[in-house]
Amino acid sequence: MDAVLRGLCFFCTVVTGAPEPAIPRGDGDIWFLHETIGADTHVLRLSASDLLLDVASARRERLDAFARRLAAEICSDRFELADAQRASWPEAPPTYARQYVVRCR
Repeated sequence: MDAVLRGLCFFCTVVTGAPEPAIPRGDGDIWFLHETIGADTHVLRLSASDLLLDVASARRERLDAFARRLAAEICSDRFELADAQRASWPEAPPTYARQYVVRCR
């Protein structure tokens, strides 16, 4: 009986396993995470690195353009893109990361 319990315990451990961590993917100087939070709702978490001559406004434009392009791929060009930044969070320049909510139509 003891061997059966140990066998079942091993089986449960192997089958359930630990959850996989979300690993960001890179595309040029932008790293991103794509999370599906509903049937037609997605969250994009983007971050950008510094370029040699870079300013916060240019970095934000790159993040916005990348978010629009990624949303178009996810939703086949029919989407609403909204800023997921909370109003209660202070706006601290320079901008290196942004979050977006994408709703497919």
